[in-house]
Amino acid sequence: MTKNSARKKAARAYQAAHPGTSFPDALRAVTESATSTPTAPAGAGKRQPSTTGIDPQTKAAAIDALTALARSTRSDGSQVDFADTLADILVVVAANMGSVDGLLRGRPASWEADLIHQLITGAAAEEDLPARRTEPVRVPLDIDEQWDRFGLADLAQEAFDEIDGRMLEVDDESPESGALADEQLAVDELEASDRAAYISAFTASARQIAQEHGITAPIEVITSSYLDNQPAHEPDDLEERIRYAATAATPHPITDSNAIELMEQGVSRTELAAALRAAGHDYRARVARVSS
Repeated sequence: MTKNSARKKAARAYQAAHPGTSFPDALRAVTESATSTPTAPAGAGKRQPSTTGIDPQTKAAAIDALTALARSTRSDGSQVDFADTLADILVVVAANMGSVDGLLRGRPASWEADLIHQLITGAAAEEDLPARRTEPVRVPLDIDEQWDRFGLADLAQEAFDEIDGRMLEVDDESPESGALADEQLAVDELEASDRAAYISAFTASARQIAQEHGITAPIEVITSSYLDNQPAHEPDDLEERIRYAATAATPHPITDSNAIELMEQGVSRTELAAALRAAGHDYRARVARVSS
C-alpha cells in the first residue's frame, strides 16, 4: 500500500469518526497528526534570500564580486568592459526572477527601476530572457485541484462510498468483507496510478514547452496536494506561464481530451464526471474490467 493510499484510508476513517468532516479537512487532520521528518530546505548550502530586507552580508559579497570584476583586465592589460558585463549579469538575474518586472517588483515606479529596466531590455529582448535563466524552473502542480476540475475526485469518492455501503451489509469477518476491502484498495491504487501518470504527462509537457522557448535550466515540477504539510510553491512569472501552458497541453488523464478547453466551454466538473460515468470510465467500472 502506498503512503498516499494509507493516508487516504486513514482520512476516510477519520471522517467516519467525525461526521460532517469534509474529505480535505480529514486529510489535513490525519497529516498534522502524523510524525514528520524534517528535511533540508531546497538549495541548502547556497546563500538564501533575506526575509527582512537586504542582508548586509549578501550586499557586501555582491560589492566585493562586482569590484573584482571591475578591476579585471584583458590579456593586454587593458580594463574589461564592465558596463557590458554588468548588463549581462542583470539580464541573467532578471531571467532567474522570471521577468524584468519580477526583478523590479520591490519599487517598480522609481527612477532607478526605470533605468535598470532600460538597461536590461537594451541588452536582451524580454522574450529572450527564459533562455538566459540559470536557476531551475520550478513549475507548480496542485494535483488535487486538477483532479477536482477533471471530475475524478467525485468519481473516486463515489466508488469508495458505494463500497462502504456494501460493507455495512456484510459481516466484518466474512470473505465478502475482505473482497470489498480488496476492491476498495484496487480503486485507490488505480486512482494513484492515474495521478502518477498525469504528473508524468504534465512534466513532459512542461519540459517540451521549456525546450521550445530555448530554456536550458532544469525543469522541476513541484507537486502539491492536501497531504502536504508545507506551503505550495509560489511561481514567478516564467513558472506561471509554463504552468498554464503545460496544463493546457496535457490531456485529461482518462479521456485524452483537452480538459482546459472543456472548462473554457463551460463544462462543469459535475458534468464531466457524469460524462465519464456514462462512458464507463468511472473507477468502479474500470476496476471491474481489470479484475475480470
